[in-house]
Amino acid sequence: MKATSTHVVTPTARERASAARPALLIIAFVILVFFGLAALPDGRMNAVPVGIRNPTGDGAQALAQVLKKHGVSVREVTAKQAATVGEDTTLVVVFPSRMSHTIEQDVETRANVVYIGLEEEFGSSPAYLDGLSGDRGPASSTKVTPACASEIAGRAAEIIPSRYSVSGAGANWQMCFTADGETYAYAERIQDGRFRAVIPDSVRVRNRGILEAGNAALALNAIGRTPKVAWYIASRTDGVSPAETTPTQSPYLAPAFLTVAGSLALLALAFGRRLGPLTPERLPVEVPAAETLIGKARLLRTQRAYGHAASALRSACASRIASSLGVSTSADRNALTQAFTLRGLPPSRYEALLWGPPPVNEAALVQLANDLDAFEKEIRHD
Repeated sequence: MKATSTHVVTPTARERASAARPALLIIAFVILVFFGLAALPDGRMNAVPVGIRNPTGDGAQALAQVLKKHGVSVREVTAKQAATVGEDTTLVVVFPSRMSHTIEQDVETRANVVYIGLEEEFGSSPAYLDGLSGDRGPASSTKVTPACASEIAGRAAEIIPSRYSVSGAGANWQMCFTADGETYAYAERIQDGRFRAVIPDSVRVRNRGILEAGNAALALNAIGRTPKVAWYIASRTDGVSPAETTPTQSPYLAPAFLTVAGSLALLALAFGRRLGPLTPERLPVEVPAAETLIGKARLLRTQRAYGHAASALRSACASRIASSLGVSTSADRNALTQAFTLRGLPPSRYEALLWGPPPVNEAALVQLANDLDAFEKEIRHD
């Protein structure tokens, strides 16, 4: 008896590389995506009022871009980040009236703070203004000069007073740009190494108002004193939840989704290539008649198309009977009825059978098929 030999087949290096190709492609794709995201700047735009990524008239993108051109880095921060900025950073607080008491206290510990937008603060004197109060009154079209000792205001030269202003006589505040001697368009204080500035009207830093009179000079000099700027847009919901960024707001959600989609596409491409190229087939393809008939019958049965099946059976039976009776297969119902009359068949024998109502279930359809077959045999052998 001849012994049976066993051979161990070891995959070649080429076969191993081919098998590992899908995983290698996905890894390379993910690495390229993350490197690309890291190299590209954050160019996402939004429509947040007075936001540095808002290019519309209500945004402050123009001011942020000019600051960056002058070597000042500008970034958006959350409430938690705003409370931890360093002394080399100017913290810009937009709409400070929306800050909670806790956030307000944290912000007051920072060295350089610029408050912008007291539109919701008129008629009150909050703690962060330290003796000043927000006011709202009629706007003016007459330009006014600083009339104060502030260097920042002096560089702006002149501005046009608006509806929103500050008033009061807080300690060590420089009150600048007034049309009536009571309300002011800018306030500034430098005390114990801390800088505070108030720009009551946020329109002065928005894209639609930054070029008016000395607004740009005022904003650039007040905000660009330090090499870094942290831009915080206050919200009444800040501090309500420990998680400041919800999953749907995460900036990494869209890149992660695109990475997964690209990986799946590469995986499908890799496995598709392993299956080999498509093989062309000569057309037309010959299909046996019985196979086509069975397929059509199964389709009609699946869809419960009893009426359609009965119509096909009756039509085919009527054509064959007409041929047997010497009537054209394309003849209408009247011609076939006359032929039946000549053969002496009563209407009750064929009316319901050939032109009756459709069956309502499979059993009735089978019965109709049997009755049609019996009637056709009767006519042929008559």
